[in-house]
Amino acid sequence: MHMLIRHATMEDLDAIEAVEAACFPPAEAASNESLTARVAAYPDHFWLLVNTDDDDTPFPSRVEDGTLVGFVDGMATNEPNLADAMYDDADMHDEHGDWQMIFGVDVAPVYQHRGCASYLLRQVILDAAQAGRKGLVLTCKERLVDFYARLGFVDEGLSESTHGNVVWHQMRLALTHAVGTGNPTANGSAKTAERTNDADTTAMSGVDHDAETLEFPQVEPTA
Repeated sequence: MHMLIRHATMEDLDAIEAVEAACFPPAEAASNESLTARVAAYPDHFWLLVNTDDDDTPFPSRVEDGTLVGFVDGMATNEPNLADAMYDDADMHDEHGDWQMIFGVDVAPVYQHRGCASYLLRQVILDAAQAGRKGLVLTCKERLVDFYARLGFVDEGLSESTHGNVVWHQMRLALTHAVGTGNPTANGSAKTAERTNDADTTAMSGVDHDAETLEFPQVEPTA
């Protein structure tokens, strides 16, 4: 398999919605209306992992350049905590915001348990660092706390979120920037300074990834 990471376009919406619906129950999955508004408002804050081998999987997530394996999305904001209102109000996005929120880490079922979520998240972390953001924030279920902790996120306890009537933990990865070098590092984890849905365990700021083709067997496996 050959993989590439790129941003979203409106033409990707059907595939994005298909993967979202496959990864989350209806109460938690983003609606077509919400996903449409997000892609329209901040397409560069969708990171899509695409398998460019046309006939590799029957999963109905076709995009122009292959099959959508998974994606990460979320707005940038100066608000330090992830609020439920952000999910459906794309106007809250601030391109110059200090914090990169992560709304979803989605991987199509046929690609789960193969390192895809970790691979995508490492790229999101690097891009957030290169954009000069303070860090990244997400919420997750308790059983996924350790997964995100391995990528450098710190559990801040229970979130105020009631999204989908689920109990969520808020997790944060704080980034620092070495004085005089501009080199980004992630507090608490050297790994997250690299190109790093229940994700694999179940879901560019100025950097052109469209031209970069990845050999998927090189992707780091999950535990």
